[in-house]
Amino acid sequence: MAPSTFLLLLLLLTSTINTLSRASPRSVYIIQVNNELKPSAFPNVDSWYSSTLSSLLLTTKQDEEEAEEEEDNYGVGMGILHTYHTVFHGFSASLTPAQAAALRRTPAVLAVFPTASAAPTPPAPRNSSASSPRILAVPTLSSPQLTPAPEPSSPCSTPAFAPTTAASPPRGSPAAQPLLGARFFPAGFLAASKRRSANATNSDVLSPWDSDGHGTHTASTAAGAVVSGASLFGFAAGEASGVAPRARVAAYKVCWSPGCFDSDILAAIDRAVDDGADVVSLSVGASPAPYHLDPIAVGAFAAAARHGVFVAASAGNDGPGEMTATNVAPWIATVGAGTIDRRFPADVVLGDGARFPGASLYAGERVPRDRWFQLVYAGNVSTAVSRSTAPFCAWGSLDPALTRGRVVLCERGGVRRVEKGLAVKAAGGAGAIIANQFFDGEGVVPDAHLIPAVAVGYSAGNAVHAYVRSATAPRVRLVFGGTQVGVRPAPVVAAFSGRGPSAQSPYLIKPDLIAPGVGILAGWAADVGPTNLPADARRTEFNIMSGTSMACPHASGVAALLKAAHPDWSPAAVRSAMMTTAYVTDNLGHDLVDESSGNRSTEWAHGAGHMDPEKAVEPSLVYNTTADDFLNFLCASNYTEIDIRAITRTFVKCSNNTSMPWDLNYPSILVMIEQSAAAAAGGRLEAVVRRRLTSVVKGRGEYRVSIREPAGVAVAVEPAKLVFDGEGRELEFRIRVSADAVKLSPGSARTEFGSITWSDGKRRVRSPIGFTWQQPY
Repeated sequence: MAPSTFLLLLLLLTSTINTLSRASPRSVYIIQVNNELKPSAFPNVDSWYSSTLSSLLLTTKQDEEEAEEEEDNYGVGMGILHTYHTVFHGFSASLTPAQAAALRRTPAVLAVFPTASAAPTPPAPRNSSASSPRILAVPTLSSPQLTPAPEPSSPCSTPAFAPTTAASPPRGSPAAQPLLGARFFPAGFLAASKRRSANATNSDVLSPWDSDGHGTHTASTAAGAVVSGASLFGFAAGEASGVAPRARVAAYKVCWSPGCFDSDILAAIDRAVDDGADVVSLSVGASPAPYHLDPIAVGAFAAAARHGVFVAASAGNDGPGEMTATNVAPWIATVGAGTIDRRFPADVVLGDGARFPGASLYAGERVPRDRWFQLVYAGNVSTAVSRSTAPFCAWGSLDPALTRGRVVLCERGGVRRVEKGLAVKAAGGAGAIIANQFFDGEGVVPDAHLIPAVAVGYSAGNAVHAYVRSATAPRVRLVFGGTQVGVRPAPVVAAFSGRGPSAQSPYLIKPDLIAPGVGILAGWAADVGPTNLPADARRTEFNIMSGTSMACPHASGVAALLKAAHPDWSPAAVRSAMMTTAYVTDNLGHDLVDESSGNRSTEWAHGAGHMDPEKAVEPSLVYNTTADDFLNFLCASNYTEIDIRAITRTFVKCSNNTSMPWDLNYPSILVMIEQSAAAAAGGRLEAVVRRRLTSVVKGRGEYRVSIREPAGVAVAVEPAKLVFDGEGRELEFRIRVSADAVKLSPGSARTEFGSITWSDGKRRVRSPIGFTWQQPY
């Protein structure tokens, strides 16, 4: 019988980005504690934490009065908010900066993190999803019970989580419950916002209830049930399925209108691992920080390295610029977004005959294809006091007398795209064109607007704007094309997907890979409109969304399937299988393209490539990364021994470390060498990289290496042949790289990419390799 696969997902239910103010007198802090120093007088660490905090906080009458006042006014006192026992040891509490500083001086305290807020990083019909029939045949059995069946106000109201009869239901259950249960974690949010509960001015609901839709969508993408007749108002109609529809899901709500607070996210990860998760999926992102200052990275380390839990996280939606990827720690699978072979075409036809392709999910009153509208630029129809915000079609910025009955050209940015359409509608406009700005490039994201609206790329937007300026009486037709399948080329790297390199992980190629993340159909919250606007009274069981938040659960679902097929695989082996079998060509057979520019994508955008679940189930060889590998990597990356202990809860002596940071046994390879003055004058830059491969197939295997060298870099692999005598056998090889110095301006860098591939004649194990020249200041 196959082992259980228990997929737990953080249910992320807001799209608001807000950083917690550090200027307030009291903020939420996460305190990491060395539990080995607990005095024997305390029966458990919880009582020790509580006593330590009480002794610190209630030392004066003023503190007591302040605590009582906060408790009376907000229902959040100065006590412990969360305790962490599994992936992290410690607690979180609301403290003043002086109190936090006092705790830092306590011998048992390893670290004090000022908490910040993150945000959600905003399945296809089955024939377009990332799953494959052969992998989906792997059964999953019983899973640890998380909670009783969720209350009616839970995400299970979507058909994607409806109970189904299964051949092997969880023990003690007559039917398969795709959603085992749901928890919510509001303590950090409540302490930061200083209020007892949500009120009428916001949409927060203090229960697992999904009042945003984001969590339902991501969870059902990973493991929603098979549902026939799924669509969003007829778009993407067909049979929908999560990637791993037989996996059991538990939802953890951690996001609220101000954002998703570190203390709450860490509490959810801690509980998920304690609940027995095999996979944790994090469709949430925040500004990157060094690992030892990032409590989520610290918690994810313990989840992966100590508890064998696969952790996937979204790469963020701040692309296409470089250094925009989030969640880049090497023990986290960082997932970027690509398109699928389906789009929702809508064209903009100008009065001069020019036609520009775009995208839209508008499903309202039909617009006759031959109907012409007057066309205006939003910046030319502003109210007297809104000239700076009108180009972006901000709410209230458009003059109804100049807008009524016209199609308005709006610039992307400033406010959400669907809010632009609503602003045009409120001003009496007949439709909208949402045009990308330069940084957005040519990638367009379809939206379910409340008004006829089309999204177009940067070049099309420029052309439409030029037409408005030059034409005497500019006019336009909006032509909506429904759903188009078999799109070529696909996949394409989404313009918004976060890119490397990473300041926090300069010796890693991040993201690790890409997965479907544009125009993804999945389950939706019952009481939320598809645009998430208060004015949107429409309701739907499925919605179409785009973002690395959608890509991440595709990878998490595949990880669940791989864990079911190979229960003895480590999280590192699962990630290796996904990365080394990923593909780097589209359905035309060409190199992957970057949507923002139309040019060839680089590994900074797509990592190892687009995941291929069918091949990942049988990778033949994997790069297994151990806890010791991570320790050596951290030492080589110049983390201090104190920092490393905060990350790993392990004493290390970095003076004994002889490895280089690029020696981490990772499925991708990146060598970064700082050019000295001598090297720049004509010296040779050289490095040796060490890697280990483990066979995961039975019997003898002989693999030979092929190399695609990065431009200007010589690469040699020793030995060039690896012979494995059975499953579990591990062999080491070395990669020698060398390059001449290149001319660079001070503080700049240049990276070239290639690949090395091991093959036994049937299967290929491919790793991207990059070489970075770095010029110091």
